[in-house]
Amino acid sequence: MMVDIRNESQTDSKKKVALLSNVTVDLIACRLRRKYDIYLPEGFDTWVPEVINPESGLYRKNLDCIVVLLDGTEARNWKSAEQGNERITLWERALSCLVDKITVAPVFVSSIDIRENRIKSLTERKFRFGLENDWYQYVQGLIENKDNIYLFDLADTIAEIGRKQFYSNKMWYMSSMPYSRDGLTAVAAEIDRVIGSAFTARKKIIALDLDNTLWGGVIGEDGVEGIELSDHKEGQRYFDFQRQLLEMKNRGIILAVNSKNNEDDAEAAIQGHPSMLLRDDDFVSRKINWEDKSANLKTMKDELSLTEGGFIFIDDNPVERETVKGECPEILVPDFPADTSELLGFAEDIWFDYCRPLRVLGEDLKRTQMYQGEAKRRQEMSYSLNLDEYIAKLEIVADIHRMRPEELERVTQLINKTNQFNVTTKRYMLAEVEDIATNPDNAIYVVYISDKYGDSGLISVIILIDDGEKIRIDTFLMSCRVMGRKLEDVIINELAAKYAGKGYLVGEFIPTARNAPVKKLFDRLGFSLISDDNGHKYYKLDVTDYQKKTYEFYKEIKFED
Repeated sequence: MMVDIRNESQTDSKKKVALLSNVTVDLIACRLRRKYDIYLPEGFDTWVPEVINPESGLYRKNLDCIVVLLDGTEARNWKSAEQGNERITLWERALSCLVDKITVAPVFVSSIDIRENRIKSLTERKFRFGLENDWYQYVQGLIENKDNIYLFDLADTIAEIGRKQFYSNKMWYMSSMPYSRDGLTAVAAEIDRVIGSAFTARKKIIALDLDNTLWGGVIGEDGVEGIELSDHKEGQRYFDFQRQLLEMKNRGIILAVNSKNNEDDAEAAIQGHPSMLLRDDDFVSRKINWEDKSANLKTMKDELSLTEGGFIFIDDNPVERETVKGECPEILVPDFPADTSELLGFAEDIWFDYCRPLRVLGEDLKRTQMYQGEAKRRQEMSYSLNLDEYIAKLEIVADIHRMRPEELERVTQLINKTNQFNVTTKRYMLAEVEDIATNPDNAIYVVYISDKYGDSGLISVIILIDDGEKIRIDTFLMSCRVMGRKLEDVIINELAAKYAGKGYLVGEFIPTARNAPVKKLFDRLGFSLISDDNGHKYYKLDVTDYQKKTYEFYKEIKFED
């Protein structure tokens, strides 16, 4: 059964989150309630009967996500590995029941830190390692077989803080809640982070200063040999920072340079320094000049067809940071660490708080190359007399076909992150998209385009609902990277021809804060306005006798039903 449609206009309401645990988590819930609508089962350690009972409150709520937080403090009373195995087996059965019932909302399942009794000799076997691994392997199996299951790595959070600081025996004895104040803060923050990965827009691009940011020193004064950058000792802090940025780039974040410098000096370091990990090919844009950095960022935004909200700007200079904050208020400008030995943790915090996605798909891995191709297309546009000439020069090949099973994750990703070219901004989870596709009265079409500058991948999704008398366009979205190439004309032309004789194509526009680029889309495509309720509009296009148009400025248009 499909849940209610979520669209961008609803993002101000609190997400409904269930917190299931074998320990008391009221204090964690109190912290999270500032931001989320938290559901807790009644009673201590009642999560197992809660998920087993199909009539429990858990299944009566229209939940946005579920967090299963399991603690291993009780293991101090286990007498043997067999007793631990019995407990882990019970948890596995309960979790299997949960994920069989919850197939749409994301479920975050914690790893566990088994706190067995430490009064042992040096040779006695410690069963915690096997139990922790067994649980981890079980959860990974669920992740591989269920599209809505994700790991909440509690054990890693505990390791980062350290057990003595994370746990509190006093809290355990007083309230059956084993975490210290620091532990509570860390768990609540990590839960917020993982929920953010599901429901908060991720940043797309990190724009970086160079001097005293990607390397130590000033390249114009110190020269390539004099800057601080190496794979050992003091220079390693910048080397490790670059390594983390490269890891982000390899997971879909795009990188850019925004630096006040002589371009030749900077390029000599980028391309010539032996310890420089980030080279020219790793950046989609390089603004190395003496212009105002906020102006550079605005130019970069336009060139890459991004919004300011997708940017992170990193600069060691507090004056530059404050200027960008004032001129570009939507750009995230984090405080640069005063102690550059903290750059490694600084990079990790940026990743976890603003960039980490639920999954990394094949499309994400090619993002840098796609944006580099986009820069070449922009240059081509500057040489063209008009839009049709520009499109013709690109030699575009469009491939429109019904969604295939292997495209399901990418389609879901686009549905949940596309804001500008998106007529309704309806949001569906993966299982919902799958339900729509399996209904014979519906159709989900996807669009790929490529041109002489490269393959842009799967960049558009159209969901159609056939009620017998009309075809309703439930979703029509497109990546902002390919806007301005009349692809929307091509798509509607092909679909109108496909459904010729069916009566009407009905389009819907739901206004949001960010989809102004498609406010007049249906008007421009020849649809007639049916109704207008404070900007929420319905349109129709008569396709009874539709005659397919020819778009000669496209090299090839493939359509497969």
